[in-house]
Amino acid sequence: MGMLLSIIGWAVAISLVVITAMLALNKSSGLKLIQHRTDMLPQVLLVRYGGMAVLSLLAAWFNAPRVLFSMLLAFAVIGLGDAFIYRRAGHPFWLHLVVGGLAGLGALLALFSIS
Repeated sequence: MGMLLSIIGWAVAISLVVITAMLALNKSSGLKLIQHRTDMLPQVLLVRYGGMAVLSLLAAWFNAPRVLFSMLLAFAVIGLGDAFIYRRAGHPFWLHLVVGGLAGLGALLALFSIS
């Protein structure tokens, strides 16, 4: 069972890297491929933030430092990436910067608590 889970994990990771590259190279064809629409972005973000909240609650409840580290590192990348995007476009970005920084700090704390 462990080998199957590992294969699924790698397949998901590789798929996400491919999607990320496609979106970086051509936003419109990338969005079309993953069947997302910019006009639906508010609803999509609602579901994403809900999913991240569930992940955060479960990681804290299980008190699993490796899961917390991984999750917080991903949240730091998201927050800091959004801050960079908004800052470059001249929009308010401080909230994203603070949240991304706090997530990065939390990831470091979780990393040092892994035994």
